Amino acid sequence: MADLDHYEIYYADKLWNLIPAIYRTLDTDVYNANGPLRELVNRIGAQAATVRRSIDRLWEDQSIESCDDWVISYIGNLLATNLVASLDARGQRLDVYNTIYYRRRKGTVAILEEIAADITGWEARVVEFFRRLSRTRHNLDLPIAVRSDTPADNLTLELAQGLTGNWTHSMIGGWADLRNAYGASQAQGPNSIAVSPRPPSAFDEYFHTADFRAGTGRSGWYNIPKLGVFLWRLISFAVNQTTPVENGSCYTFDPTGRQIPLFAASSRPPYDAWVSPQEWQLPTPISTPLLTAALANPETIPLYASIDPDGLSVLQNSLGIFTLPGSFYELVDVSQITTFPIPPNTAPQIMVFPETGAFSVLEPQDGPITVTYQYGFSAPMGAGPYDRRVLGQTPNPAPAPVSNVLGGGNGIAALGSIPPTGTVSINDSLTYTAVLNVSDIQQLTVTAENQARPVIRLRPPGHGGPNEWIFNGAEDGSLVLEGLLVCGCDVVLSGKFESVTLTCCTFDPGTAANVEAGSKEAIHAQSLFARSIDGRDLAPTRLWIEAEITQLNIDRCILGPIRTRAGGEVETMTVTNSIIQAIPTVKPSAPPQTFGPDLPDLALSFITGTTSLSRCTVMGQAYVHELQASECILDDVFVVDNTQNGCVRFSAWSSGSVIPRQYESVQIPAGSPLFTSRDFGQPGYAQLLENVDNAILSGAQGATISQGATDGSEMGAFASQQNPIKERSLLIKYQEYMPLGLNPVLIHVT
Repeated sequence: MADLDHYEIYYADKLWNLIPAIYRTLDTDVYNANGPLRELVNRIGAQAATVRRSIDRLWEDQSIESCDDWVISYIGNLLATNLVASLDARGQRLDVYNTIYYRRRKGTVAILEEIAADITGWEARVVEFFRRLSRTRHNLDLPIAVRSDTPADNLTLELAQGLTGNWTHSMIGGWADLRNAYGASQAQGPNSIAVSPRPPSAFDEYFHTADFRAGTGRSGWYNIPKLGVFLWRLISFAVNQTTPVENGSCYTFDPTGRQIPLFAASSRPPYDAWVSPQEWQLPTPISTPLLTAALANPETIPLYASIDPDGLSVLQNSLGIFTLPGSFYELVDVSQITTFPIPPNTAPQIMVFPETGAFSVLEPQDGPITVTYQYGFSAPMGAGPYDRRVLGQTPNPAPAPVSNVLGGGNGIAALGSIPPTGTVSINDSLTYTAVLNVSDIQQLTVTAENQARPVIRLRPPGHGGPNEWIFNGAEDGSLVLEGLLVCGCDVVLSGKFESVTLTCCTFDPGTAANVEAGSKEAIHAQSLFARSIDGRDLAPTRLWIEAEITQLNIDRCILGPIRTRAGGEVETMTVTNSIIQAIPTVKPSAPPQTFGPDLPDLALSFITGTTSLSRCTVMGQAYVHELQASECILDDVFVVDNTQNGCVRFSAWSSGSVIPRQYESVQIPAGSPLFTSRDFGQPGYAQLLENVDNAILSGAQGATISQGATDGSEMGAFASQQNPIKERSLLIKYQEYMPLGLNPVLIHVT
């Protein structure tokens, strides 16, 4: 660390000048070199500088905003703040800072929502379930203010006191009014969006009979002492100016052609301006009734993008559709957007289906179409429009020269060639349909601009496109791939590499057809894969290793199968915070006689080297030579050649596996239902089910998957999100700020 305050040299010189000149002269005969006396004085000066800095920090350490991290707990103790373990130093600093603010508002719904957001980082809405009980008013209720002869004034009064639903105008204890489609859609009922079952609603305006069961999950809500804490755990990611996939007049917002639900952007004012959120302000899937209400009232419910009052810039929102008639994107006006069915007396140009993330162009548009939209996922993982800079992480090298790519299409191929040493930076989120193979790589980085998500979607081999993107390494070569979403081809590493690093990349793991693998329907189906909207098979992008690689590092990635062939080998592969999935790619025949590295649908296949997995989810069978696994979920048969070395710790492993010694691990059935969804692109992809622990066959007493990591978090790729720890911390914090006599019920909406 640099001595920026120069205290060390200041105090060393000050002490040195106090020593008589005769001793300074005799200290050394060498010019410009320190003798033993000067070295001793320098060390004393360094200690004096440390003392001076400590004295200078004493005043700063009296304030929570400026104190050192180690002081936070002491200041918190002075305020009797109940610090929780899930918060980092910054979070604990904010917790202490907000203590007085919290206590002044103790027991209010607003502060409970703020505490939930501050402690967990999730959006929350708190509902007093006794207000949803179907009952008549009694003398303990607050009196209704003087009613007027104007129905509008009476309605305002009833809305303010919670006697009437905001959308449906259903009276407390009265019949449910079903006339408002959006309000009716908030009631518990059949699923109408791409999440199954339908998420619990925090905006139900109907009233219910009392439920005396314990409040857990989706039961035991409606009772006097129950306080519902609805939590939105998924993150809504904003994609800027991307290329939709077209099939005639139909498009998908998703650039891989998948039909996935659109999400609303999270937008709520903090602290003193805090209000209980409405659905459009939360990171939740957008339903057709909600979008219909938003398009009819764009100023009240701003879900669609708009033009800034300056008339030049675009205010991004949950979704936007643009045309490119010239050199600049032009936003299709909100008045030209509709949902199904088309409202009467309107002539819209585009119809949006938010549950499937698709839209239909009813009138021809001027120029190509681009879109902005939001999608939901559990964590900043894989290629995505988030800040990839991680505190304390050394950034990947960006060697010169740097080639910038923009515009999509053939933008990468337009470079002509990629030099073996340099950086290719893709600076937008458009789709690129052509690539360049690279030979004799010495030090190459192919990266996306921070907070951009470029998509490399090549044509299938049968339609004139390549089926491989090849990187050939020279002796001691280094390759870095960062922030790329690749689909439609395999990625091949050949030659020799000292190191290959994949950070925040997505190699499309594909999507299986909606039939059970091995069933008669799958055997006779034309394809084992689901189809994109333009008819392409959603086949996996495999990482083929034909090279000799000393170190393969993978971090925060979502990948299809990783396999060796043609003599390729990896000395050490380290995978952290990632998802690796293999789906069936061949029609099943007779069961294999032996389990080996040549089976066609392995997620991992390595006959040599060491595989180290930390906080990973592996969906599919695997065969490796040597394994070190920690806090992982191995959901299918995993065979390790060398079981004398290595360890599987704090992990879930499948029946039939051959693995090294286990420590604090659990056994599960191979291919058991553990996840909300196994389909890449869906919001609940690889997210653990709430009843995931029911799949455990054996393990230590009290063994758990949902809280089985070393720190009490969940096993698998989302362990770093610390979801169980956040929930426990929230309940601890609520013990101080809950209203007397009420019990919190944590409800996962997403």
